[in-house]
Amino acid sequence: MKPSNCKICNSSTTIICSKKILNKYDVNYHQCSSCSFVQTDDPFWLSEAYQSAITSLDIGLINRNIYLQKEIPKIIESCFPDAKIMLDYGGGYGMFVRMMRDLGYNFYRQDSYCENLFAKYFDIVDIETKRMDVLTTFEVFEHLDNPLEEIKKMFDLSDNIVFSTVLTPADINEFTNWWYVSPLVGQHIAFYDITTLKYLAGKFGKHLYSNGNNLHVFSSKKLDSNIVNRAFGLTEKTMLQKIAARILNRMEPNKPQQSLLEKDYLFIEQKLINKN
Repeated sequence: MKPSNCKICNSSTTIICSKKILNKYDVNYHQCSSCSFVQTDDPFWLSEAYQSAITSLDIGLINRNIYLQKEIPKIIESCFPDAKIMLDYGGGYGMFVRMMRDLGYNFYRQDSYCENLFAKYFDIVDIETKRMDVLTTFEVFEHLDNPLEEIKKMFDLSDNIVFSTVLTPADINEFTNWWYVSPLVGQHIAFYDITTLKYLAGKFGKHLYSNGNNLHVFSSKKLDSNIVNRAFGLTEKTMLQKIAARILNRMEPNKPQQSLLEKDYLFIEQKLINKN
């Protein structure tokens, strides 16, 4: 199949690898020559992939929300201290919204594809205003078939977006075996480099801030980089503390129980492969 133009900047693309989506469709992955965005072939399989909005392989959902409940308040308090109304876009079951409301943050939920289980009566349809001080959206960008169109919808709701998506590996050759591609599920069809995010920020007239890995901010206002870095935990002191903690953990004879998350993921993945 001839590589298509980039969905982000319309530049030419090259095929970097192919994967078997849903364990049955051979699909190419195309990388942009300009902004480094990676996209799949036209995702004709999405109706199959979304037979369930939350897949059986997304066993990290609870752990992810616990992580976000800890990290996102730091960003809000540091970067958007005057924020009053916030929206979680593509908020799934509403777990994050409930957890943030429990902490005192006036969050609402939006999701057209998933039932609201935990934040009933705190959905976007339950509030009159449709302009939010902050919009959060977690593990959504990589699902977008038309990223520019969807991101514009987000900016129509707020000038400030706090979002998560894991950046592509620095060595694109590692993409082939990158866990985040998740071809067995087939829902991840768009992958972003920091260059991609910088292009998007410029296109929409925003400032970009990132922890260089999985958490990012688009903002209409210029933020103090030192404040943002502290919110992301990127200060020199914090980094040294993390390094020291890792060293001490390796030396500790009575280590705490290790998470079974990765092991369980691989176990379920094999079950699904065998099932198909």
